[in-house]
Amino acid sequence: MDPQDIPESRTYRHLQCDQETNVSGQPFEVISNPLSDMTRTWCNHCDSFFPLSDYEWADTGENITEYYSRHSASATQLQRFLCSKRFLIILVVVGFILGAVAGFLLFRNDALWLKIVMTPACGFFGVFGAAAVYVSVICNMVVRKVCGVSDTRVLK
Repeated sequence: MDPQDIPESRTYRHLQCDQETNVSGQPFEVISNPLSDMTRTWCNHCDSFFPLSDYEWADTGENITEYYSRHSASATQLQRFLCSKRFLIILVVVGFILGAVAGFLLFRNDALWLKIVMTPACGFFGVFGAAAVYVSVICNMVVRKVCGVSDTRVLK
């Protein structure tokens, strides 16, 4: 897919106040992803969060929860779990533990202060590594399989 074909933003309408909010950047990537585990979004006019069922896409008139259901209908429970916040938290915790263990082992023969500093520092490297694998590999692979696109911002 040509990167020029990927929209940079999309507008949704809050059904309660009938006002529109334009979403772009990372928030657009999240709300456009039917497997994102998102449940609420922001209304600029009301200056508050509301459930996704209170919104529709301005260009199609489709309710956002129906959009999620339609595009994720073929997703298995495992695929939904692999794209969930719960799985991300598990991966981050495991990444921290593995990084900290690796840091401890790498610096086990060094001064105590260095072990104390480097063990958690390596744990944080594990957190970043786990988050990168989650975003770049696991979620992308599942979204491609379920939604048939590599970037959900192109879905209508």
